Amino acid sequence: MKAAAKSIDITPPAGLPIGGNVRDDDIARGVHDNLYCNAILLEEEGKRICFISFDLLGVTYETCEAIKIGISQKTGIGPENILICATHTHSGPDVLGIFREKIDDRCKKYLEETIKKVADEIALLPSELKDACLSIAKSHVYDLSFNRRLIMKDGSMKMNFENPDIDDVEREAGPIDPELYALVINDTDNNPIAIIINFTLHPAILVGKDWLWSRDYINYLTNDIKKHLGNNTVVFFANGAEGNVNHINYKDKSQGRGFEEAERIGSSLANYVIEALNTKKPFNILPFKCISKKIKLPLREITKEDVLWAKKIIKERGDFIPSLLDGVPDEIYAREILKLSKIKDKEVETEIQVIRIGDVLIATLPGEVFVEFGLRIKQSSPFENTMVFGLANDMVGYVPTEVAFSEGGYEIKTAWSSKLDPKAGEILLSHIVDLIDNHSTN
Repeated sequence: MKAAAKSIDITPPAGLPIGGNVRDDDIARGVHDNLYCNAILLEEEGKRICFISFDLLGVTYETCEAIKIGISQKTGIGPENILICATHTHSGPDVLGIFREKIDDRCKKYLEETIKKVADEIALLPSELKDACLSIAKSHVYDLSFNRRLIMKDGSMKMNFENPDIDDVEREAGPIDPELYALVINDTDNNPIAIIINFTLHPAILVGKDWLWSRDYINYLTNDIKKHLGNNTVVFFANGAEGNVNHINYKDKSQGRGFEEAERIGSSLANYVIEALNTKKPFNILPFKCISKKIKLPLREITKEDVLWAKKIIKERGDFIPSLLDGVPDEIYAREILKLSKIKDKEVETEIQVIRIGDVLIATLPGEVFVEFGLRIKQSSPFENTMVFGLANDMVGYVPTEVAFSEGGYEIKTAWSSKLDPKAGEILLSHIVDLIDNHSTN
């Protein structure tokens, strides 16, 4: 096995809107910590697979295609062998245009420049390949992530960020994924080249309220891992099926939301990684292959009743948009519904990948998929070490379970960020399981 890795600074200038939340003043004032694109190239017997992670809210199908084509033209690596994912920081630029009429022109320009910069930098990786050895560590973390959907005693659904009264909560509506993976890539002298960390947790501790660019808890995770492994180590973070998982313990009313809390979460996660590294083991790396598949997922039907409601809200409230650090006001939902009602297509095309590195399997999901699907992928996989990378190769928005649709709640409300049909999750899962079966039988 040969490997090369690098971190590319993609920090935007001040003055661009922050993505992931709704507020009247969303312009970034400066930088708390830099945003990065981390890339790892692996080669075995002439076959190359490239892993790319952006400190962004998400990366669309079109953006991923542009990056993959750019890299492929410069390196010869097939686009199907390039995996692109986003960490999902809520303190990065709004490159998705979620909750807006369109992407801000400043963000569009930033994205175009970033695509070119990243493709040019990653094109240098083949010349930097060196002999490497891989090992993997696995642990479980139960005290940093929580299912954010809460079933109330009156049968209603609330989100934990709505700060409900503890006595009114019946239970959390779903599970978490406690699995923590660390895939370590060292050179033949045992010096670290890179580490891939896979854990399921929303980076929405900061929610951009300080108006500064930041990687959220991933910044502190990265810093502590670099202190342990060496500053030249590329720390690649891949989120999991985090659609309904965040850091908020609804039972702890003293919990904060700022940089101090982000540091607590990030440093705690780093400690779990460092502890797990004491148990890391080499593993068989063959076969080394990637299967990519284009699939179609059904879009939600926008009914006449939806449109009438949206027009009524806009007529009553005009252009006023309330500012919220969490959640979305009805004024935004109304605009989103009208925007979706103009779409003629009944399906959206997206991409999934399953990568096998011998005894290790990586399955990708193209959006904010509910944790239940990530767990079912792992349970159905014949591979003991199965990682799930969410927000990969596309950003189709939330992919809730059918049960969640019957329960209601934030992720279910129709918007550009939640536009798929209730059956989309099961369809996505079926395609992923088929690809995993392909890997295991061939």
